[in-house]
Amino acid sequence: MKNEFIPVSRTIANRISDMIFLEKKYMPGDKLPNEYELSSQLGVSRTSLREAIKILAAGGILTIKRGSGTFVSDSPEVSGDPFGMKYLEDKKKLVKHWFEFRLILEPHNARLAAINATEREVSEICAASNHIIQLVKTNKPFIKEDQHFHSLIAIATRNDVIKLTLPSLENAVSDAIQTSTKIGRTRKSMENVELYHPPIARFIEYHDGDGAEMAMRFHILRGLKDLEDA
Repeated sequence: MKNEFIPVSRTIANRISDMIFLEKKYMPGDKLPNEYELSSQLGVSRTSLREAIKILAAGGILTIKRGSGTFVSDSPEVSGDPFGMKYLEDKKKLVKHWFEFRLILEPHNARLAAINATEREVSEICAASNHIIQLVKTNKPFIKEDQHFHSLIAIATRNDVIKLTLPSLENAVSDAIQTSTKIGRTRKSMENVELYHPPIARFIEYHDGDGAEMAMRFHILRGLKDLEDA
């Protein structure tokens, strides 16, 4: 499903920027994979990827060398910010806005899921919660499973309009975890997951709308506080 709120090219540009500034997958001077490989890796069209690369090249983050390929600039964000600190501050601001968006949406998602979820959906939500806890305890990446957990809850609302928010919700979860890693709050993020995911799942399992809504609200408020304290 396409993200209806942010242009596809900008979403891809943000993803590549995250690879550079947050994940450190590509360092200054590194060559990006060719167009075919990178579009396959990101799951996007080559046309959209080209537009994203143009955006990043215009911002000084990437350098296009005809006949050689696309490279991370030797000094990304050449306006005196070689370590991407301005990008990180912008990212923190975006993640704050994502949390505010989630605070409006997700507690009510959890309530509706507790009321409307089928037994199969309840089982999937509980299984996803258990899987995340195992990943956290073994210090393994859990972004994908965290996205899956929150998406399952949105789907279990049985509300077709809420389902349209899934791309934005998945971006919000991913951005929060990646940014927490970059600013040294990984442990806080993991603690938040361990503390609140199990009760959210249990309240949904018990079809307790009040409990599910409260647990989800505290989960998001904790994430917002950890971000603001960083």
